[in-house]
Amino acid sequence: MTRLRIIIIAMLSCVVIATVLILKWGFENPPVKATWVWSVPTASNDRNEMLGFAQEQGVTVIYLQVNRKSTDLEPYREFIEEAHRQGMEVEALGGDPRWGLSGYQQDIQSFVGWIEDYQRSAGEQAAFDGIHVDIEPYLLEDWKKDQEHVVRQWTDNMEYLVQEAKRNTSLRISADLPFWIHKISAPNSDTNLGAWMIERFDSIVLMNYRNFAVGSNGIIATALPMVKEGTRIGKPVIIGLETAPTNEGEHTTFFKEGTSSLNWQMRLSHNFLRRYSGYGGFSIHDYERWRETANS
Repeated sequence: MTRLRIIIIAMLSCVVIATVLILKWGFENPPVKATWVWSVPTASNDRNEMLGFAQEQGVTVIYLQVNRKSTDLEPYREFIEEAHRQGMEVEALGGDPRWGLSGYQQDIQSFVGWIEDYQRSAGEQAAFDGIHVDIEPYLLEDWKKDQEHVVRQWTDNMEYLVQEAKRNTSLRISADLPFWIHKISAPNSDTNLGAWMIERFDSIVLMNYRNFAVGSNGIIATALPMVKEGTRIGKPVIIGLETAPTNEGEHTTFFKEGTSSLNWQMRLSHNFLRRYSGYGGFSIHDYERWRETANS
């Protein structure tokens, strides 16, 4: 028997076992089901449509991007109030790859300051439930030139972010991180960068973009190192999945697979990962593409 046939048989066996488990025990809801929203719906019809879809899909947390230059806070108040009425939480979303560089701490301060000002004026029902950042300095040219130097700046800025946010708010703080982050050493530490980040944040979203659960390069295998770190440290790791088109390979997105495949692969992944206390659920990137995928 060839090695390829052995691998194929092993993969099929895993799928069969996972399928049997789902049929036997069903599918409980994941601890968290989140999504990213990159613009605030300003019209009531748009807002109702967005939140209606989110509720249908079982979303529990929305990462809502904020515009620090905006002085009109009413759309945020209306959106968050309605989300809360429907049982969903909302976290203030912001970030930029350059926020991983020392020269951009002022932008981080401005972001946190905007949230603090909003919280003071919003009222309890319209207040954010947390802060969520999407900072990806590995997308910068600086990363290719001197990765170690960028990592040092990144960790310094993340400590600064948490310190600034916790100074005047009681909001939880979460961050998007790439699935391979545990392979990088943390500066001035004997741990890896993934574990270092988990220790600082209240939770993290692992951008674990794969469209199949089982296999050496699937959702489960690529998420497991960081889920185990979350289990060891006592913090939740939420698994991020992609529905938008990408140039990183068709295996990284459900764009052509549809929501039925997305839901099935989440079930397979959930039934395996739920044995780890560091597994925190799923987040789907992003709302607009997810809805398009569902309607196609």
